[in-house]
Amino acid sequence: MKKFGILLKAVVIVLALMGAAFFTAFLLYARTYDTHVAELINDALPFHLLIATCCYAELVLFWGVAGQIGRDNSFSPENRRAFRRMALVALVFAADFSGMLIFFAARGRLIVIRLIYLAGMGILSLIFAAICETLSRLIYHAWLVKHENDLTI
Repeated sequence: MKKFGILLKAVVIVLALMGAAFFTAFLLYARTYDTHVAELINDALPFHLLIATCCYAELVLFWGVAGQIGRDNSFSPENRRAFRRMALVALVFAADFSGMLIFFAARGRLIVIRLIYLAGMGILSLIFAAICETLSRLIYHAWLVKHENDLTI
């Protein structure tokens, strides 16, 4: 399990580096070019910064889960808390995408493709939150069974 935990941490590091490259390029594009896309990025910059923050929050939480898996402690209260927090962060994602949808609609800049994208991302965020909360409960119940078996033996 230690190798798997290390592999998961490597994936987290790669995702963090890719995210840093993407968000840096994203912001540089918005600051450098005077295009319609750059204007849209700048208009919704607080929403985009919240998305970046939430992405890194999810990675930090999953880093802890990977550490527990590496210690062969997959079914632990720590992992339950981490997945519950990941579900809450996913709800922040959903609220952020909903906020962007309302923001663009209020400014009269909500085109069909943006509506589909933002609504889809909001729905995916809610699905991810439900999955994380379900995993949290499954981990807790598995931990209870494991704990009861340890006491029995």
